[in-house]
Amino acid sequence: MALSMEQSQKQVLSQKMIQSVTMLQMSAQELSEYIKEESLGNPVVDLEYPVLENGDQERIKKLEWLAGLDEQNRAFYRYDKEDAEENSGMNNLAKREDERLEDVLHLQLIGKGYTDREMEIFDYIAGCLDSKGYYTASEEELAEHLHITVEEAGEYLSIMRDLEPAGVCAANLRECLLKQLKKLGGKYKIEEKIITDYMDLLGKNQLHVIARKLKVSLPEVTEAVQRIRELNPKPAQGFDNGEMLRYVVPDIVVVKFQGQLEILLNNYSCPVLRINQDYLNMMRSDCGADVKDYLLRQVRRAEGIQKCISRRNATLLELTKCIIDAQEAFFLRGDMTLKPFRLQEAAGIMGVHESTVSRAVRNKYLQCCWGVFPLSYFFQKGMSVQADAEGMAVSQIKQRIRQIIEGEDKSKPYSDQKISEILEEQETVISRRTVAKYREGMGIPNCRGRKIFV
Repeated sequence: MALSMEQSQKQVLSQKMIQSVTMLQMSAQELSEYIKEESLGNPVVDLEYPVLENGDQERIKKLEWLAGLDEQNRAFYRYDKEDAEENSGMNNLAKREDERLEDVLHLQLIGKGYTDREMEIFDYIAGCLDSKGYYTASEEELAEHLHITVEEAGEYLSIMRDLEPAGVCAANLRECLLKQLKKLGGKYKIEEKIITDYMDLLGKNQLHVIARKLKVSLPEVTEAVQRIRELNPKPAQGFDNGEMLRYVVPDIVVVKFQGQLEILLNNYSCPVLRINQDYLNMMRSDCGADVKDYLLRQVRRAEGIQKCISRRNATLLELTKCIIDAQEAFFLRGDMTLKPFRLQEAAGIMGVHESTVSRAVRNKYLQCCWGVFPLSYFFQKGMSVQADAEGMAVSQIKQRIRQIIEGEDKSKPYSDQKISEILEEQETVISRRTVAKYREGMGIPNCRGRKIFV
């Protein structure tokens, strides 16, 4: 009997721990949805939405000041999409986020005498396009799936590939670009030859080699390459993909007010869970054992959630204080001053396990005057530097590499070894291989790819 009671207590403790850990991992948006769902399933729960009191006016001014500096979460989107933007060498088309590519293709085919069955086939092909607007499956696969001949499949694909935007339904990048050149009049022979045979050399920016192989002048190749770069490698780019635009709601706000950095928990978008007083009074009355037992379970569940929310918020505030203490210079001057800071360091300061810090960081965002950042952004891995020099964050070293490359002579760009030597002169010692790793991570070509031939 004693053994059974001990097992029961352990099970209850386990459930409470699971609930606490789950709520610690929730973002502000997830927590708000969780509380709303709980109120629907628990009759003793009331929701109260924060009401601004007179004493909150100073807080409102702080948030309004901060919101005025925020351009649609600019810093978060820069951090989240930096690599993709750097790797894109082509110009982007204007956004058409209110249109779906499938609908645009469908409208171009209406009124051309196609049967309902043929329209179904066209719609199926449009639905199979990847995020770039390419159709990468074979004609054989299309024929087998739709129970048509391979010749018919080829004809349907050919019709789709003549639609706008130019290059849509192409099988690959090469076919996409060639299709666009063809629609421009088919007079760009050098461009066609480069795309057909020398895309690898173009990727390495070896224009002088292309010129020699084509037996044309370097200025002609340079002009042709510029025209190629004006083409659109992603015909589906800019169209609505059916997903809602993500706008991040920060969990923590840090403001510099009257010379002090202040931490504000963003709880204005999250309802407060309260226990209905009428049900508490009913429990104290003679309402019957079954009813009283049911209400007691629901009240205890609500109280458990309240405690979990309180612990979550306290952990977030304490974690943010650790971040500010470690990265104070960042909040004052920007990301050039980010320092190495690890999860285990924060855990040691807070007196908790590293896994607790990891869960608190997950899906959380911090807003400050520099923008909105994932909390994970502030936990930078360190890099060894010369003796007696202060540790630097990886992001800071990457920015130094970028600055060195931006300031180089493009006719004689620096090798990775040379960049390593320049960094060493700046008291930052990293190997050539590490320079190459960070450069490639930022989407920057090597010295051959950056060279401009005059």
